[in-house]
Amino acid sequence: MKRLFLSFIATLFAVMAVNAESFSGNIVITRNGQSYNQPVTVTVTKDNKGLNTFVLNMAMFGSITMYDVPSTTTGDLTVYSAEKDVDTFLGTMRTTLFARTINGMMAADVAIPAQNTTMWFNTVDDHFQMPNSDMEAWTSDNGEPDRWHGFKTAGGSFASYSAGMVKLEKSNDIHSGSTGSHSAVMTAGSIFSIVANGTMTNGQLMAGSMSATSTLNHAEMDKSKGTDDFYMPLYAKPDKFNVWLKYTQGTANANNKASVSVKTFDGTYYQEPVDKTYTNLSGSIVGGSIAACDWTHFTFDFDYDSYAANNAATEAIFVTFSTNGNPGQGSGGDALYVDDMELVYLGNMTDLRYQGATIAGWNPAVTEYSMEFNSEPNLDDFTATIEGASAVLTKSMEQNADGSYRIAICVVSGDLQTATAYIINVTVPNVKRGDVNGDGNVTIADVTALIDYLLTGNASAINLANADVNNDEGISIADVTALIDMLLTGAV
Repeated sequence: MKRLFLSFIATLFAVMAVNAESFSGNIVITRNGQSYNQPVTVTVTKDNKGLNTFVLNMAMFGSITMYDVPSTTTGDLTVYSAEKDVDTFLGTMRTTLFARTINGMMAADVAIPAQNTTMWFNTVDDHFQMPNSDMEAWTSDNGEPDRWHGFKTAGGSFASYSAGMVKLEKSNDIHSGSTGSHSAVMTAGSIFSIVANGTMTNGQLMAGSMSATSTLNHAEMDKSKGTDDFYMPLYAKPDKFNVWLKYTQGTANANNKASVSVKTFDGTYYQEPVDKTYTNLSGSIVGGSIAACDWTHFTFDFDYDSYAANNAATEAIFVTFSTNGNPGQGSGGDALYVDDMELVYLGNMTDLRYQGATIAGWNPAVTEYSMEFNSEPNLDDFTATIEGASAVLTKSMEQNADGSYRIAICVVSGDLQTATAYIINVTVPNVKRGDVNGDGNVTIADVTALIDYLLTGNASAINLANADVNNDEGISIADVTALIDMLLTGAV
């Protein structure tokens, strides 16, 4: 028996293999209303039992380490949620961690409530936004905003002619509250009663005909050209498109409207105005017809349901602005100003249920609840309703040393920026995991009792609920390893 016990100890240390991943960036530490920004490296090391060690190595405040952090993975998204006593630069403090990673990016919230201290770390940057959405960067050789295009970079046999009629320029006319100095303005041209609409797109304009209504005159995008200036990849489904617009008319006409078109699609060829039926779209904003106005903040919702039958991936975003929604309409001098675009990704939970019924006291603004069960909780009994086209729901559960459970049900937006962990603290009066012999304590005697059960199958002398130490709904040699781990680490 002693030899068997020692072999279990050896097995325990053998499974502690490391699988480390590091993320470097800046962390914002806010304490008592004052914020500090400093470089940090976050290292996550996972062992073969699925638990993680988080290390925040900060230049100014040293390291913070949190052990045995559970995680759950849904698709490409991994969520970590834990609350533990941790040695911090403020001393040993109760600390909460809520981190999420996807495709090599991380966002993490750390809080030390007793010290009114929060920490925010992320390596996402503008990965889920459109480049130069604030119109502050301009290309000197063609005078167009970086990653956005007018007729100076157009293709087609009439490109030079069109570039002489219409303008896309930098403007100092900005909306109130703007943090930048510039906007983009496109102005329609007119010659011999022919109107050429001012247009800006993140694809490429093509001027292929003298006829304003010909679909040879269009904006297009196609990833086969390569991910250069005329292609804009997208990594998650946004829920809203926000933009500041100002629209003035050369000749006032209430029937003339500027247009905003935003499409999500699989990246294969697409053009507007369309020349055929395209089935590679996955979504589109609702609306986009703009009457004459001073600077106004517009919010457009994305519609994905209408394109579900296409079964198209969301890999690119195609945006086009025009001084008129109808080719050749409007008047010379019509001007559309554009500034400060933003893609919004929702990640909200509107209902949390246990066995089909909304949990008592549910309020989306309240993130912690307590429940008491007669037996061990089952994560499958918890369901939720969430908002967000690319939002992800994750669920995890860990057992505390006193036999209670901490259940984390999390919703994370597609860009990782909006995330909420709803914590359910569950007590089970008759269950104390690890107390195999039922004497109220977790000691080496419980290891012996568990080994005896595995060798003989005699359950008369043990508490079966307490014997499922690793919470995998079965009793095996893995539970002996988990019980030895509890004893060695003091987590009893």
